Amino acid sequence: MSFAVASIIFFFSQPAKFIVATGQVNCRLIVLQPFREYGLHLISRVRISSVAYAPFSSVPGKHGAGRPRIWGNAVKLRELFAPLAYCETVSVNLYGKQENVYYQCFCLHWDSPNELVLFVLSQLPNGKQLILLSSDITLTGQQVIEAYCWRFKIEVTFRTLIHLLGGFCYRFWLKTMPKASRWQKNLNLAQHSQQFHEQVNIKIEAFERFVNLNAIAIGLLQILALELPQQVWHHFPLWFRTLPKHGYPSEQIVRLSLQSQRDFVLSKSNPCLLLNKLLAIKFQKLQSIDQQALDP
Repeated sequence: MSFAVASIIFFFSQPAKFIVATGQVNCRLIVLQPFREYGLHLISRVRISSVAYAPFSSVPGKHGAGRPRIWGNAVKLRELFAPLAYCETVSVNLYGKQENVYYQCFCLHWDSPNELVLFVLSQLPNGKQLILLSSDITLTGQQVIEAYCWRFKIEVTFRTLIHLLGGFCYRFWLKTMPKASRWQKNLNLAQHSQQFHEQVNIKIEAFERFVNLNAIAIGLLQILALELPQQVWHHFPLWFRTLPKHGYPSEQIVRLSLQSQRDFVLSKSNPCLLLNKLLAIKFQKLQSIDQQALDP
């Protein structure tokens, strides 16, 4: 997570309390501070090699030369993992399966000597070790693990949005932005004009609408797959040697079945609809490309 992308999310996001981030948080110095500035709490995963710091308590009346010490002793989080028999256990749903997760909780300093961070050292029965982080130290280890597991439930939907419908194939680009070979790492929206903010707002709204429309389309495909599986298989234009045991088609099969019936659907629709015109133009282009490929 880069600081520039995080700043845009914070600047234009609606009031919230927790953000569950995917991936690993690598740089402790620039991640948590923006969350604190906007009154948000972060739940994420950190590297197994991360180092935290114990609270420091100074000895009254004893001062050495140089700057006063503010950090405690460094603690390698990897070395804090205990045997499973000494850990607490919670049962969570991971990728559709109920798994027992063993965990330990430690409140240590990470990015600031004045703020404590909750580290949840998690272990799976197969021996895999994960370190989760929460900037809200009032949460329990079970709450942090369950919140982080929520991201697993939407990974399949994200994959379908990306590969089936291209739901995230939207480029964030403005003509008013200075030309650059790559995304600016030091982009600060507060330094730009109000007009630039309005244009970014419009761009983000268009991006959100694009993603939301694709999410609605995925939901419709899933509803058709669950409620009308026989009709979907009946209109499926391809051939399967064996059907799935559960009998339900996937989103891709539903999409292909609908595409095979596009002429029938469009013939029953209002000819004045803009969607009909857009689809007709698209199909004409595809047919012309196919015809050119067949011509000698």
